[in-house]
Amino acid sequence: MADAEKVFNTYGWANSIAEGRADFAAISKLQTGALLEQSRARHERKNAHAIVRDGDIDFTRSVFVIPTVREQPGYPRSFVVFSKDDGQVEDRATAVHYFVQAAAGGPWKAAATSWVNGDPVVQGAVTPREHPYEQHNVEVREKEIAAPVTGVAGAGVLSARAGTDRKACGRYADYMSFTAPQGEPKSEHFVPGGLTSGVVDRYNERDKQVEGKVRHEFGYKAAGGELPVVRLASGASLVTCTYVVTERLAAKQGTAWFFFTSDTDSDRLLGGGSKHWRAVERRWAVTAVIEVPEQGPADVVAVNSRGAELLSARRIPE
Repeated sequence: MADAEKVFNTYGWANSIAEGRADFAAISKLQTGALLEQSRARHERKNAHAIVRDGDIDFTRSVFVIPTVREQPGYPRSFVVFSKDDGQVEDRATAVHYFVQAAAGGPWKAAATSWVNGDPVVQGAVTPREHPYEQHNVEVREKEIAAPVTGVAGAGVLSARAGTDRKACGRYADYMSFTAPQGEPKSEHFVPGGLTSGVVDRYNERDKQVEGKVRHEFGYKAAGGELPVVRLASGASLVTCTYVVTERLAAKQGTAWFFFTSDTDSDRLLGGGSKHWRAVERRWAVTAVIEVPEQGPADVVAVNSRGAELLSARRIPE
């Protein structure tokens, strides 16, 4: 536990310094996996201050979920931290950090982060102007998650059915992969809501953009390694899934070309100047946190698809 606390606390201030200096070399020593790829893309775009990062926040009231050697033999090893923004401890928002150690004696690095509502609504409580997760472009389900189950020394407990729980990541990828407006909001695997059927509806709406002259195709693919699955007091499990989303845009029949607004991230990655295109591929980094019950459909409790990090953009042959 003490080692995990040291890793978490060190990451906070070290990442803050590295971000403040826009020092990607230093950041690469602190992050790995999907999280590092997001930082790489952001720094390559010279857009270091576009998103408020975790390094700008001090965290407190931490609950650690640390797998035992029996639960996680060999390497890579990982653990999870649930914590509060020290400046808004009464807020319902709870940060979730995942750390990974690739090999024995190697450094622990942050592999994924997100937010959830970890506390119920308190009647009469003052609602803040901005929740911590809104600073990070993360959409969070209104209903709170149950508390992580804690065991010896107050540490959290892993789900005993992690392998089965993680299948929700693949189901969500299948659910979100389609050509607009053909996405089906209803799913036997997921509870309808703003972060499930609502996201499908939002993707479908893109078919109406640009007067309906551009086709939008979305493909979700899992990225990064498997992360620990946490057991919740409700009996459900909390699964975090990281994806690279490939979005293909193509001029429909009868459309000569399309373009991106000047000086946007997409325009800059494509060389600038609002050039004309027939087909373009954009890649985005998306993280989804899914609550998986013992039986019945799962529910997404947090996702950053609306504010996803743009990883790349390129012209593709038609």
